[in-house]
Amino acid sequence: MALLSGGLDSTLAITLMLEQGIEVLATNFVSPFCTCSPRKEGSCHMATQVARSLGVEIRVLSKGMDYLRIVEHPRFGRGRGMNPCIDCRIYTLRKAGQLMVETGASFVVTGEVLGQRPMSQHRSALDLIERESGLGGRLLRPLSAHLLEPTIAERSGLVDRSKLLAIQDRSRREQLVLAQSQGTEIFGCPAGGCLLTDPVIARRLNDLFLKCPDWNMEDAILTTLGRHFRLSDTLKAIVGHNEIENMRLIQISGSGPRLELSDRPGPLVLLRGDPHESDRTNLGKLVRYFSKKVKDQSVKVRFQQDGRSEEWSASRIAAEEEIRGWRI
Repeated sequence: MALLSGGLDSTLAITLMLEQGIEVLATNFVSPFCTCSPRKEGSCHMATQVARSLGVEIRVLSKGMDYLRIVEHPRFGRGRGMNPCIDCRIYTLRKAGQLMVETGASFVVTGEVLGQRPMSQHRSALDLIERESGLGGRLLRPLSAHLLEPTIAERSGLVDRSKLLAIQDRSRREQLVLAQSQGTEIFGCPAGGCLLTDPVIARRLNDLFLKCPDWNMEDAILTTLGRHFRLSDTLKAIVGHNEIENMRLIQISGSGPRLELSDRPGPLVLLRGDPHESDRTNLGKLVRYFSKKVKDQSVKVRFQQDGRSEEWSASRIAAEEEIRGWRI
């Protein structure tokens, strides 16, 4: 079993196994926060493309609500954003370990490099991850193998340890040289391919966890779209950037509450929470703010939810300080 992100390190780790005649089944985990996942219909999933180029089977698995609960309450802390790197690695390796047992594989391979990532790839973190994942002795990191204890696969002779490497630290020079010598041309998704490290996404998730105790997967996905504004403790507005994003917001929210101009083109505003009549003024001001081409004194705003529709007039536009105060 091999974890394949589609990046250079995991690609090289699999290549080192294939060169020893070892059969590899790759697995890739996707979440709403992975920038290597397809962001639109027809886009290419890098890990799938890499697996195809290597001639290995791949299984793409989605991280579910169990993963999102870990993002909300990580055991081993976060980076500068909402990224629970150690907990995330333990989660994916536990899942890979289950698949290892189900498929009859002998061990799990990753592209981790000692010292490459400050939070999750220093020596004590690597040891912790192996222990907590339940893969003690069955987790092989080929790129740094000579700097780590031999695994069961190496001690048994299943893997020739002499053909493994001793790469460490953050430079990718050795990996690039190795890729060139092997003729490896397809790889992507370098370090930093996780939106949980983005400060904007981190603020939105923090707001979600604090203000919405009944949040779900849909809410988590929405943190990656649009512009977010907290109008009250119980009401959040998400304003689409363009027509394509507006359609995506509608697709995700279904018949949920939303606003738009009723008589002309303008922004779509998706609402999360329970809008009250007292919120109409601020919602109208928000819609007017992002309707830059509207010059009239008053516009018609249409509210839709669960098949019902109502309209009201909005004549005021939000001031810049109001927008700053609402923005998440």
